Amino acid sequence: MLRAGSLQLSCHALIARRVSMQFGWRRAVMRRTLLQTVGAAGLAGTARAQAPVTLRVMTLQRAPGQLQAYEAMVRSFEAANPGIRVSILPVSQTDLWPKLAAAYAGGDVPDLVLQITSENAVSLYGQGLVLPMDDVIRDIGEEDFEPAARNLFKDRGSYFAAPASNNCVSLLWYRTDLLQEAGLTPPRTWAEMINVARRLTRGGVYGASLPYGKTAMTNSITWTLIYQAGGRVIAPDGSVVFNSDATVAMLEFVKEMHQFCPPGANRYDFFDVLNAYVTGQSATCMYTGRAIGNVNAENPALADKISVVPFPLQSADRPWWSGAFECIVIPKAARNVEAARKFAAWNFKKDTYIDFINATPGHQIPMLRSISSSPEYLGHPLLVRYRKELDISIDTLSRAHATCKPTDDYPLITKAGEIQGSGVFADTIQRVVIEGMPPRRAAAMGQDRIARLMR
Repeated sequence: MLRAGSLQLSCHALIARRVSMQFGWRRAVMRRTLLQTVGAAGLAGTARAQAPVTLRVMTLQRAPGQLQAYEAMVRSFEAANPGIRVSILPVSQTDLWPKLAAAYAGGDVPDLVLQITSENAVSLYGQGLVLPMDDVIRDIGEEDFEPAARNLFKDRGSYFAAPASNNCVSLLWYRTDLLQEAGLTPPRTWAEMINVARRLTRGGVYGASLPYGKTAMTNSITWTLIYQAGGRVIAPDGSVVFNSDATVAMLEFVKEMHQFCPPGANRYDFFDVLNAYVTGQSATCMYTGRAIGNVNAENPALADKISVVPFPLQSADRPWWSGAFECIVIPKAARNVEAARKFAAWNFKKDTYIDFINATPGHQIPMLRSISSSPEYLGHPLLVRYRKELDISIDTLSRAHATCKPTDDYPLITKAGEIQGSGVFADTIQRVVIEGMPPRRAAAMGQDRIARLMR
């Protein structure tokens, strides 16, 4: 390269000398023009070299407080990394899979995806669409991560995602005052749940808030209910086992519960389920710890009248609860990988991490052990006030599994994201609850659809 460049420069000098000899009067003009040209080219090169990298970062957590926490995170990161700019792109859980599919198909993927649920992360990994995260895990401190979450995202000796936070949707929030007035205790089984919902449906209040819409939440909780009934969707050998007695039991349970839910439940997604409880329209709801912040912000009159238990089981001797195991992934086709790794690690800086976690107090549970026990995290006023409820959430999560890996020794269900994103679960539930189809027939139709997805 150097020799070729030198040869080229020598040739240019020889030509310039000949021109100068023939046109001596033009020498000064040519010299000024050449210097101006070289100078402009140099400035353009410098501008290109200093042009900031723009990271496009997709996130599934988009509550106002969380977006404010992201803004602060981005400001501090950009101040420490002048050559990098960060653009946060909020997306709903319902829209995630279609948008990711379109992004990969179009070759225009985000550089980083934050707070993606384990089902989707595992599916992306199964298709070879994410990059290793070993450097990020190592920079943060491998031993600081909660082992269950850390091990979920490790395969063949390498990490394909970094555990970011956890939350437990398989909780039952209830109105303490309404249960006390009715002489009821929090339900522990599905049968008790039906009885409580029936008894509390009165005076314009519905006994429960559950999702029945063709939405992300309906598709998400179906795994949990099937597992609680002792069933599976995908067997360890990869075969489809959706059409089972457990799935039929799940369908019968949600159909029975439907009559005790608000009329709009046929369209409910995450926000709607929680909102019915927060506004007092329902006496119970299946949700994460986000209920704490929303009740206090939107209906403080109920602030002293809420509590939580693990979501009831079909059978008390068969415990199963789910965790979201939200994580961070770098898409394989990302344009700015090194910058993405830097920002991924920045998410876990102590002050940054706690600010984001406590933007929705009780909803996101830290995945770093040094943070989960820290007074800065636990000292949030709402976590102090609802310490009992926080402890119940954390204890439930300690016994929870990811729906894409229902037991510790279960193989990863590497098409969990496609299955959940396809809407087959919600369609199956609506066939039974809204259209009146027999549960066994609906389960058989769902089985066929999932089998096609697995091929």
